[in-house]
Amino acid sequence: MDKFTCMVALTKVVELGSFAEAARRMKVSAPMVTKYILNLEQNVVGTKLLNRSTHSLSLTEVGQLYHQRCVQILEDLEEAEAVAGSNSAVPRGSLKICVSGAFDLSHVGPVLLEYAARHADVRLDVTVSNHFVDLVEEGFDLAVRASNDLRTNLTKRKLATSRMVACASPAYLKRNPQPEIPENLLHHNCLALTDAAPTYQQWRFERDGRNSVVQALGTLRATSNELLKQAALRGQGVTLQPTFNVHQELKAGTLQQVLADYDAGSLGIYVVYSPRRYLATKVRSFIELLDGRWGTDPEADPFWNGSHAP
Repeated sequence: MDKFTCMVALTKVVELGSFAEAARRMKVSAPMVTKYILNLEQNVVGTKLLNRSTHSLSLTEVGQLYHQRCVQILEDLEEAEAVAGSNSAVPRGSLKICVSGAFDLSHVGPVLLEYAARHADVRLDVTVSNHFVDLVEEGFDLAVRASNDLRTNLTKRKLATSRMVACASPAYLKRNPQPEIPENLLHHNCLALTDAAPTYQQWRFERDGRNSVVQALGTLRATSNELLKQAALRGQGVTLQPTFNVHQELKAGTLQQVLADYDAGSLGIYVVYSPRRYLATKVRSFIELLDGRWGTDPEADPFWNGSHAP
């Protein structure tokens, strides 16, 4: 039995949630679709791919992994056929993207929506997460990540840089003495980002070759920079934020930078994708849309003009 047809049958059954509808689309009988799936389970992978009952249909754990690979193989084949048949293939299929929760969606969100408007044949599947995801294992086509130390065996392209700045509201700074050195933050209410890495609660500053590490202690810790920013705007403490998340507030004066003479580090904004010799058109076209979105120099900070210190 043709393995390719069996793979098509599996993807159709999962996509449509019905053996009967998959059979109709493939122009075969429902029992034939059942035989295709059984062939995969018994003769190809050697284990159950689908949990089936009268009223429900779901993939097993192995089925999820195998289905992801089938979808990718079939889309790659469709892409290759399109390239062979024309000079410029049209982006199509499912594009699964992971966006770092640390990178404000107000920046990458418009790119996603613009891409969706341009390419009606592409189904966007977007996951927003602060945690590192395995692109290959979890079936992602690419990721947009903000990181100060991105280590990966995948292909990465740096798009921009965003400085980290310590800031607080004018009302908070009126009630509390301005910190002159990083160690003064021990006497302030620090609003700290929490993540799997404990270093997020250690704020690092450098000036004239001298490094200072301060444990960020306070009444609020969160996995959301947006929540920490809102708390700072309400005068609840000092927060360490990437400029992409606070540049408008710094410009408006609703937040003011503290310790402006110190370097608090930076985040790189990256697009990450599988190291393939041939990139699917859907992936390549999205990367091209990202390219230059935040300037042409990836080491420059497009969100910062350096004039926001009080």
